[in-house]
Amino acid sequence: GDKCEVRPTRDIGRCEISCPEVEEQAKLGRDVTLCGYYQLVNPIFCCPIDSINKQEIDRFDNDRFKPQPSYRPEVDRNNQPDADPLIFPDDPDIVGNNNIGISQQKCEEYSKQFSEVVQALPLVTNIKPISFEIEKCDYNSVPLIVGGEPAAVGEFPFMAAIGFNTEDQKWKCGGTLISDRFVLTAAHCTSTRFGPPTLIRLGDLDLSTSSDGLEHQDYDIEKILRHPDYRYPLKYHDIALIKTIQTVEFTKFIRPACLFTNKMIQQPSGVATGWGKTDFAAENSDKLMKVTLNIYNRDRCQKTYQNDKNLPRGIVSSMLCVGELQGGKDTCQGDSGGPLLITEAGNQCKFYIIGVTSFGKSCGQVNTPAVYTKISSYIDWIERTIW
Repeated sequence: GDKCEVRPTRDIGRCEISCPEVEEQAKLGRDVTLCGYYQLVNPIFCCPIDSINKQEIDRFDNDRFKPQPSYRPEVDRNNQPDADPLIFPDDPDIVGNNNIGISQQKCEEYSKQFSEVVQALPLVTNIKPISFEIEKCDYNSVPLIVGGEPAAVGEFPFMAAIGFNTEDQKWKCGGTLISDRFVLTAAHCTSTRFGPPTLIRLGDLDLSTSSDGLEHQDYDIEKILRHPDYRYPLKYHDIALIKTIQTVEFTKFIRPACLFTNKMIQQPSGVATGWGKTDFAAENSDKLMKVTLNIYNRDRCQKTYQNDKNLPRGIVSSMLCVGELQGGKDTCQGDSGGPLLITEAGNQCKFYIIGVTSFGKSCGQVNTPAVYTKISSYIDWIERTIW
């Protein structure tokens, strides 16, 4: 019921869970104002006052008492030519899931393992202390890989380095721990000129040394599961899961990230992490880097990649367009498979992964944002595979 500003008219509105007029605008892909999310999943819209007044009147109409459909955005298929149905199925995986499901349950379960109970003494006599849980973490929320800065110890405890069977144990991709057996990464990282990945490293910060005060853990790989509709060299459905042979032991420096299940992302930016190149011509970084990047409408990436033969359908709704249009900040080679992250309001300890680093052009160049696989488009497949 808070006041808000309606886009694009700038009229005064009110935050409402149900606002059919604005919901329809959102389904059409138009810019609307979100006040937040109910239970982190269902969007709360900024509803025009006139629309609210009409709803109040309509409540006396018997037809309004019929069950109303829940908000579920549809896939935007405008201007997308027909394609091989094996690659682009009309599939629930690509529709997403706005219901509270096992991903959110697991997020809460994993988070509780790293919370502590504290007591607060009320400023009133004869009342017992109040106990409540707070999460413990080492995240430094200072605004932040090209143009980035080194990550701090314990800042990203879900970050995984993906290794290949070469003489010097090449760490060529990144990934995200999302359960006690699975790492999320890009599908193109699972088949390279070095062969398939063979090792997962967790809990590390500097890959070049073992004297950084961290006790990293290495895990052999049992199985690699690419999304069934990924077809190299096409760049669609660039997402994969890697299953470890052993169960991962959670510590202060090793624990899963949460999956962001909502199709609509309210935050204007996210944090990307990786051990990739810090410049287009540079070597990969041994130290984990972080960078804050803007999230754009995918039309911006449509212009950038319109001539890419491996994108016959252009930039689709299961992709995110991310970067810095002024240049200087970006992910780069070696960051592939790593996460794009957001935190929830009021809790900087709980990271949600919204994207997987997929592809781009020259790192950090002006007007060349990169493309990330959008996690919420694949929640059903991920949940079905892992849990």
